[in-house]
Amino acid sequence: MSQITVNRELCIQDGACMAVCPFETIRTDAEGYPEENPEKPCILCGHCVAVCSCGALSHAGLPREPFLPMPQAPPSPEAIDNLLISRRSVREFEPEPVARETLERLLDVARRAPTASNSQKLHWIVVEGKEKVRALSEEAVNWMRAAEYAADRMEAWDRGYDFVMRGAPTAVMACTPDDYLWGRQDCAIALTFLELAAEARGIGVCWAGFLVRIAREHAPLRELLGVPRNYVVHGGLMLGWPKYKYHSVPPRNPLSVQWNC
Repeated sequence: MSQITVNRELCIQDGACMAVCPFETIRTDAEGYPEENPEKPCILCGHCVAVCSCGALSHAGLPREPFLPMPQAPPSPEAIDNLLISRRSVREFEPEPVARETLERLLDVARRAPTASNSQKLHWIVVEGKEKVRALSEEAVNWMRAAEYAADRMEAWDRGYDFVMRGAPTAVMACTPDDYLWGRQDCAIALTFLELAAEARGIGVCWAGFLVRIAREHAPLRELLGVPRNYVVHGGLMLGWPKYKYHSVPPRNPLSVQWNC
């Protein structure tokens, strides 16, 4: 049975639904109206429903209720450029936590990031509270000492400097099933979405490289995080309200680009 239904009274036969389908799941019938091609897979990306300007196409696997309206006035290119360029890695945080409602909104944005073939296999782990985040740092350092990894950082830790999670009040980790081939890429994209959504709200973010690296090796840290069985942590962020405000944008290396025309 076809998942696609077309209201012929509304359809204007512009072919948009067929053009945007990534797997050629939609074709035209004998009268030129869209229909499902049973020989092609549907990945439930929703493009066909979202692109239909007249609301003629519906999909049994994609109820219309969860669809959001497209913004009528997107941010200007200058505003987007400024947000991206002004982003900084924040490593000093205020003690106040980020509200749960704000974290939920950030995750809601991040879950809409693109994934390979619309697989949507990401699983999120959020650790709230400076004490709990500090415990993650302590367990990571336990592994470092035993493995003689980052030995030059141990003196700083012993002086009271948390170089792992920087005293952040919140940690957000992204993981996928260990048999999923595109986990690293999907997690990186989704975490970047989250980071930029946080930046737009004035929330400071830094990538938690030490924690991610060690969570792949150290079972006690995985248990502390609550990583599901057969899942791999591919990325993570520390979040909090910045303690300091930046007043300029540092320079970067000149652009290195090769144009093949």
